Amino acid sequence: MRVPSGEIATHIARHLSELHGESLSPVEIVKRAGGEQGYSGSAIRYYDVTSRDVRGALRRETVVSKDAVLLERRILEHLSARGCAVPPLYMPDPIREGRAPVYMPYLEARLPDDSRHPWSPTTLTVADGLAGIHANNLGRRPSWLPLTADGYLDRLWLRAWREQWEANLADPTFRNEFGACTAGLDAAMEQFMAALEALTAEEDALTLLNVDLHPGHIRFWRGEARFIDWEQASYGPLYLDLPNHFTVETALIYRDALARHGAEIPVLSFMDRFHEMSRYMGLRYLGAAMEEWTAGGKRRAEARWFLYYTIHLALHGR
Repeated sequence: MRVPSGEIATHIARHLSELHGESLSPVEIVKRAGGEQGYSGSAIRYYDVTSRDVRGALRRETVVSKDAVLLERRILEHLSARGCAVPPLYMPDPIREGRAPVYMPYLEARLPDDSRHPWSPTTLTVADGLAGIHANNLGRRPSWLPLTADGYLDRLWLRAWREQWEANLADPTFRNEFGACTAGLDAAMEQFMAALEALTAEEDALTLLNVDLHPGHIRFWRGEARFIDWEQASYGPLYLDLPNHFTVETALIYRDALARHGAEIPVLSFMDRFHEMSRYMGLRYLGAAMEEWTAGGKRRAEARWFLYYTIHLALHGR
């Protein structure tokens, strides 16, 4: 589909002109059929754009638009205005209720294989980018940003695993292999919730959280990490953003980056809290692992390792 004129073309021209710091006029805009979609339900569209600058030179690039909810648009505007690590973007209407488009360049690059090495360039830029977001918003909650503490079980997807566990226990095959873990998982859940409530009450590590930093939500722009998909964001303990990406070996790289951004946490205290909060990744994704197991056949065989992995994380943390 070619759309060289109209509202979309106007928005794309504005986005590209701001992105490159010069006036650009779209010559051709081709909307791709299909394209990768996320899990939030927000429609994502891809446009291959040919534009012309004031010297007559042509430029070709891909622009993405996402029909984002109001919370995500507010967060993106908030972080962008503070120079934080989100993609360069253009929002025609950042405060409209419901969904409205956000335009940004297509950030194809994902985490490379060195992302778990403590001193790799990837680890350093991801740590610095996330630490910058956390430090910039530490103790500063916008009135429109929901509190993580308001409904932990649903906001952090912690209710789903227990309900799915009970359903799976009705299957004798599942019960025979995993049933003995029930008491330990219940105790781990109670311990995690107690630690989370204590951290929230202390208030010294509360900040804006993404809460869903799986690898697909960390991209790169001109060699630096950028964080996308803020639909589940809330305001709570910074440690909740760490276990999806950082390991014991790389967590201190984040901690040191946070200190450079002006928020220093003693090392032993930081690592104790990181360990306790790292149970979150296991508890959150345990439900998804069980759903795959329930599907049976090849999906069950492939999901079995993930089920054991999430159980181990929930029980022991990192």
